[in-house]
Amino acid sequence: MHSVLTLAALALGFHPLAARAATYSLAQSYQGNSFFQGWNFSTAPDQNYGYVTFQSQANAEAQKLVYLNDKGNAVIKVDNVTVGQPADTTFGRNSVLMTSLAQIQVGSLVLFDALHMPYGCSVWPAFYLLGQNWPNNGEIDIVENVNLATSAQYSLHTLSGCQHPSGKGNETGVIVSTDCFNATNGNQGCIVRESQQNSFGQGFATVGGGGFATEFTSQGIKVWFFPRSTLPSDWNSTSPNPDNWPTPSAYYPSSSCNITQFFGPQSIVLDIDICGAFAGASNVYNAGGLCPGQCVDVIKDPNTYNSAYFEIQFLKVFAQPGTSTVSSKPTSTDSSTPSKSGNGGGAAGKNWGHVAGVATLSLVFGLAGMFATLF
Repeated sequence: MHSVLTLAALALGFHPLAARAATYSLAQSYQGNSFFQGWNFSTAPDQNYGYVTFQSQANAEAQKLVYLNDKGNAVIKVDNVTVGQPADTTFGRNSVLMTSLAQIQVGSLVLFDALHMPYGCSVWPAFYLLGQNWPNNGEIDIVENVNLATSAQYSLHTLSGCQHPSGKGNETGVIVSTDCFNATNGNQGCIVRESQQNSFGQGFATVGGGGFATEFTSQGIKVWFFPRSTLPSDWNSTSPNPDNWPTPSAYYPSSSCNITQFFGPQSIVLDIDICGAFAGASNVYNAGGLCPGQCVDVIKDPNTYNSAYFEIQFLKVFAQPGTSTVSSKPTSTDSSTPSKSGNGGGAAGKNWGHVAGVATLSLVFGLAGMFATLF
């Protein structure tokens, strides 16, 4: 039964829930000199069939694959110096896969501010959240795509029972698939494609980059993309309020996916892969005729990777009252057993489930469909 105050509020045109402001305070900040503190750097073989060798933190720093530039921004990149020998059929590039020690709880807001994201033929970057016990604790793919794509896409990967609503909901993105179950369509995930151009690739860099925000609460999961010129006024504040922001790009409400049931604490993952099951799939790599030949043809030329880097201004985690980040990962900054995954699929790593998912995307959409999905 509605209370008298509630009925009065409705009569005056106010919704009692809409009037409630989300309260967030800073819980974790990766920025400037502290950006590369608190991560595991995987040295395990890539499980996505990519032509990469992931480096320890010490090796990545020595090779300038991770560093702070003269602006104080964090750079994460692929080796763009080594020339592959023509006779070397197994040549791969040194790269980075880093997973946060701190884990994000339900009741959090994650802000990712970047000036540049990796792109180029064969390049496969990803920024996502991953539960420690996959798929039981779920996965949230915040931004990922491949090659010369211009639009980001978002997805969830869970146990059976989590869905994206089939009809257009309170979001601006384009629904690609609705079942988040990791066993559906080879772990395709429930995908929403960003409707704004310049959310990925060269266009993202041209407009000065921008920000991706992910709100992770018991009411649902929301993802926003803001080009640099449209960042919210409280983007750099110590207590941003997403209730005042415009409609999100993607929205996964708890009415069709019980967040506390399907998601546990999440680690942050950043990585750059080369070719592999997604970027290297022929009908993805050759979509639109933009990338020449086969994916493996471009790997040995270091100039292919001059744009294969993240330049990140900050990555911040905010928490609601009573919520905090926790650190339950090993305290070492290097790891031989990564916990990571990616978009279009996911498993214990941007991994076997991910491989199946992206392979399924290739089969389901075909050349024309995949071109539309990527661009």
